[in-house]
Parts: sequence; structure tokens; C-alpha cells
Amino acid sequence: MLGAGWQLWRVRRTLRETAPPVEAALPNPAPHVSIVVPVRNEEQHLGSCLASLLAQDYPDFEVFVVDDGSTDATPALLAIWQQRDARLRVYRIEELPAGWAGKAHALHTGASLTRGEWLLFTDADTRHAPDALRRAMAHALAQRLDFLSMLTDARPVGSGSRLLTPAGAVLMTHFATPGEMRDPRQPHRALAVGHYLLVRRPAYEASGGYSAPELRSSFGDDVGLAQFLKQRGCREDFIDGRTLVFNEQWTTWRSAWQGWRKSVYSVTASAPWLCLGAGLGLISYGLVPVLSALIALLQLLVRRHRRGRSLRTLLPAFLTLILQVRARRSFEREQRQPFAWSLLAPVSWVAFGLLMLDTVRLALSGRGAEWKGRQAPRQPSSIQVLGLPLQRLGSARRR
Repeated sequence: MLGAGWQLWRVRRTLRETAPPVEAALPNPAPHVSIVVPVRNEEQHLGSCLASLLAQDYPDFEVFVVDDGSTDATPALLAIWQQRDARLRVYRIEELPAGWAGKAHALHTGASLTRGEWLLFTDADTRHAPDALRRAMAHALAQRLDFLSMLTDARPVGSGSRLLTPAGAVLMTHFATPGEMRDPRQPHRALAVGHYLLVRRPAYEASGGYSAPELRSSFGDDVGLAQFLKQRGCREDFIDGRTLVFNEQWTTWRSAWQGWRKSVYSVTASAPWLCLGAGLGLISYGLVPVLSALIALLQLLVRRHRRGRSLRTLLPAFLTLILQVRARRSFEREQRQPFAWSLLAPVSWVAFGLLMLDTVRLALSGRGAEWKGRQAPRQPSSIQVLGLPLQRLGSARRR
């Protein structure tokens, strides 16, 4: 019950500290921004993403798409879009170098081939409001930031995403709250959403960015970059961008499972035995309060002479379930999700615990997580959670 209460407090603190970007005027001239979009088989989302990026009202930007070996209609669509707008450039990667994660390599390639004073890393399954870049840059410049990410309007679609995403979002609050991210006295507290990573180029290049050994093989390219930069003294912020950037992803059970498994794989591969315990703990966190409440209710009905003992079991279990639902509802209310999904909070924790165990299985077996047809390379051992380094207790061999 205490753990559930602490979790609800972290969630509410995160939402309270996630403020919209400040309103500020841009300098004249405004810094040139290179928007880097890694794509791999994104024919379904590409058109809406590029249309929204090219419609930005920011005065000076380019869009640089890195085609990471797409085998669908993505290359043909990119050729059409290039003819429409000179601000769009495309570079194709034919082969992924050994030891790199595909997305990290694509982002590094885009950063290397552009010259913007600022870099915006964003995903192909996002859509951007026309004022998104202008408001994000105005905030970053006014606050003298090196790195900015945001909470986007990522509405879960499909049962898999609706079960797993709220649990994943709650767990993300354990990494950091926005207030902790802004605090330079807490160098290991950082969070980010890969839909929007705005980085000042000098800070990125001075650190080595995604070419650094700590990041090049990581599947956690968003939080990993935020932690990496903050540990090197960068000023960071996390804002509420739900009116600025929109996303719908992982619409099937399979895609939601693979997507979240990919997201947690870097941490899991760095410390599989620790994550094995975490997975079992999440399953227990979901099951124990439900089972305890059911057993206590049955005892009240059948063994009325033990009413006091049953109530002492029922009340903590019931309060834990209420706190679980309220923590989940805090996020789902913001996403305008039906209340019925919030009642499935215990099921979400069991599902996420099983996902952790599946990820541990891949790490210990040496198979590695798969994303878009590629196996994860060996993951870095310098991953940090809550400021504590996770020493490699097991390894995931790259095929």
C-alpha cells in the first residue's frame, strides 16, 4: 500500500511539474534548425509526418530524412516529397555497421550530415502543430537550455497499447520528474520521449552524441541521450507539448509488445537478474492485492467469526487497488481515455511484468530484442536508473 501511495505521488508530481512552453519571442535571425527524421518502412505514416514538419511556421529550418534501408514504398514516397519541397533532403543507409542500433546510427548520420545550430530528432509516426518548433525553440532559448523533450499527445490505440502504455508511463516517473530533470544538482535524473528531442548542436557534438560508446548500441535512445547529456553538465527541461505533437503507435498487441520490449531492453540487458526480480515484483504488485481482497471477501462470507482478521486483510488490499487505479487514471484522464480502462490497473502491472520477464529471457538467451527486423546489438553497461549504475550481471550476445 505504501508503494502504491508513493507511486501515485510520483505520477501527480510529474504531471504538476510538466508545464507548457514559456511564451517568448525568437531572436532575429533565429537559429537554423535541422530536423532529423529516421525512417525504416514507414509508408503508412510518412506523408502526414512530412506534411506537418514542412508546414512549421519557424523561420529557418530544414528537414533531413534518413532512410534506414526501407524495403517498402518509403523510398518512392520520399522521392516524390523531395520534388515538392527544397527544404527536404534524403539520405539512404544501405548497411548498418556492426555494434550499432539502427535508430542510433540513423540519428547520428543525420546529425553528421546537417549543419543546423540546433538538432530536432523526431519520429516518422508523429504529427506536429504548425507552431510546435517555434514555441519549443523559443522556450529552449529563453531558458538557455541544451536539451528539451516533451510530453506529447500519444493516445493509446488498441488493447495492447492501452494496457502496457500507462504502466510504462508510470514507471517512467521513477527515472525523474521534470523538476528533478531541471535540477543540475541531480545529474542522473533525466527523462525524455523520443517523439521530440531538441538538442543544441555544440552540446551534442562535445559529448559525442550517439557515436559515444554509451549510446551507439542502445535501444533506449531517448532517455539514454537525456541522461548522457545531463551527466556532462547540460541544462535540460521537459515540457507539456500535448497541443504541439501528436502520435499514434503500436496499434496491435504484437506491435505494442515489441515496442515496449524494445524500450526496456537496454536496461534489462545491462542487469537481467535485477530486472527478473523487477518483473516478478510487478506481477505480484498486480496480483497480490486482487487475490488478497477476494480471499478476504470470501472469508467474510464464509467465516464470519474471523471478521476482524478478514477486514485487516481486505482494507489494505482495497486501498492498494484504489491507489493503483488513481495513479493510472491520472495519466488516462489527460489522454481522455474511458474510465473502464483505469480499472484494469492490476492487469496492466501483470502484463508489464510478463513483458519484463520476456525481455529478460531474450537477454539471458543471447537472442536480443528485435525491432523492425533487426536484433539488438550488445547493450552498454553504463545504463543508470534512479542515479544508480546497473552493472552487467549478464550479457546479450549480438547475432
